[in-house]
Amino acid sequence: MASTRILLYRTIFECEYSITEIVDRLESDMLDGTKMVIEDFDNMSLSGMYIYSELYKAQEYNFQTNIFETRLQKRYVVTEFHWDITENYMDIWGNAKNAQKIITAISLAFDNKIIVEALKLKFDKLIEFLSKQDNICVDKVIAKQVVLDDGLLADCSLDLSTQIKPFEIISRYKNNIKRIGFKWKCIDSDIKMVIYMSGAITIYKKQYLIESDELKQIHRMLLYAGR
Repeated sequence: MASTRILLYRTIFECEYSITEIVDRLESDMLDGTKMVIEDFDNMSLSGMYIYSELYKAQEYNFQTNIFETRLQKRYVVTEFHWDITENYMDIWGNAKNAQKIITAISLAFDNKIIVEALKLKFDKLIEFLSKQDNICVDKVIAKQVVLDDGLLADCSLDLSTQIKPFEIISRYKNNIKRIGFKWKCIDSDIKMVIYMSGAITIYKKQYLIESDELKQIHRMLLYAGR
């Protein structure tokens, strides 16, 4: 199952723009081989994707010469993002390299009159938010240096999928937990996610495959943990 990182940023405009102006600037041609596509927007937020092309080396077998040949081929990389204009934050669904490309493109679109700062998600705030939701199923929890009954320290892997109140156990060992795997139980499907002590988040579902109400819940979590 493919996974994606979710990265959070604070955005500060140095000038005022209407949502229409923001969308027009983002979708204008900025760099060769790149494109920003806004899929949905309202007066409060927008969501879209950043597309760029890159060359990579691929090996192909030449049946006439009976040898492998290395060729340069082009591929298109798509990175999804969501921008809450009113709350001044953006979440980018991809790696740091692709996130930086989006930030550079946005800076160019607004003539460098915008500040974009990386935000670190707070692990304890993520746990606090999830514990208040009624559709979270905790799976595996990895903890380090847990004190056992005999006084020994051990790194542990805990399966909390059958626990009625898993967050009570998580709260007890919160300072020792390295990561928490869980499923967001949705109407038609589940969304598998992992949160890490560092504040990093991995999600095992593409943004465009997630229903609007479920996305809003994820966005609320990001905003809650990023403040």
